[in-house]
Amino acid sequence: MTSSMTSDRRTARKKGLSAAAALGGGVAVAVLVSFPLGVLGLGAAGYLTYDWFMFRAKRGMRF
Repeated sequence: MTSSMTSDRRTARKKGLSAAAALGGGVAVAVLVSFPLGVLGLGAAGYLTYDWFMFRAKRGMRF
């Protein structure tokens, strides 16, 4: 059985990686395909980053 801190770290890592991937994808779409579509992707990345930040802040995790 894993501790809650280990589980929280794993979840925070997944949230952070998904936010980083969304950011990279949004930039790639903005540069290569269409700027307006890229801006939508960056908006999604912003939301995921906020979700990651709040998850870590509520649990008192360092950055």
